[in-house]
Amino acid sequence: MTSHPIPAPVVLLGGGKIAEALIQGLLRSGQARPSDLRVTVRRPERGEELRSRHGVQVLVDNAQAVRGAGVVLLAVRQAQLRDLMAVISPALAPGQTVVSLSADVRLEQLEAALPSHVSVFRAMPHTPVRVGSGVTPLTAGTRVTEAAKRATESVFAATGQPLWMSEEALTVCTGVSCTGPAYVFRFVEALAQAAMAHGMDAAEAAELARGTLIGAAKLLAEPAATTPRLIAEIATPGGITMAGLEALEANGLPRVVGEAVTVAIQRTRERADANAVAYSTPK
Repeated sequence: MTSHPIPAPVVLLGGGKIAEALIQGLLRSGQARPSDLRVTVRRPERGEELRSRHGVQVLVDNAQAVRGAGVVLLAVRQAQLRDLMAVISPALAPGQTVVSLSADVRLEQLEAALPSHVSVFRAMPHTPVRVGSGVTPLTAGTRVTEAAKRATESVFAATGQPLWMSEEALTVCTGVSCTGPAYVFRFVEALAQAAMAHGMDAAEAAELARGTLIGAAKLLAEPAATTPRLIAEIATPGGITMAGLEALEANGLPRVVGEAVTVAIQRTRERADANAVAYSTPK
């Protein structure tokens, strides 16, 4: 994928967890300096935290923050998003780029709420962007420019791997990439708990499970790696690993994971439908 320079400043409206993860990833990449990043907050103490940790510019005026921005990231909760767009719309200049990080407000509602002269995108980053290993699904609105698409891609290329897809596919990502890290972490906890149930010290069990995940992830990151091949390297017919895998299958691991993904997707669709109705009602 072609790398493009990040257009500064990148403005994050909202200073929550995913916003801070993006700040950390962008700074870690070396493609953005603290002076290239603006973030707005509602609580002064949160602003001071972000300023002291990362050296970024902190503002409380959202309309002021978007003026001259290379890319504007809407990183507030869904309940705050509609009011935020109403505040910043008069301040957005022709040609600017706005990217919503909301999982449950669709492009149709975003484009209706924002000026017709800006390019609108949706992105679904997850916490691995913090260490430059994020996989960020992206989808574009109906009136984007190629320059805006390059600008949006550059932000998420600096924090990992951007993936362009349809909006419906983006919804599926809520059950896979967005929630997936939490599922993986919970599996690691379960692995450690199983070790403790057989008498291992808690600290040793946690370190063993954590190291196992990290090592396995590095193997999966190798060129041409596939899960069937990696499993075959460990599991031999009639062997110990195969017995464990058979126990996972018999106890419904694929079914349980599938249910978790499905529930997340269904919840996202329900909330998006509810938001579509709410946005169609004048405030």
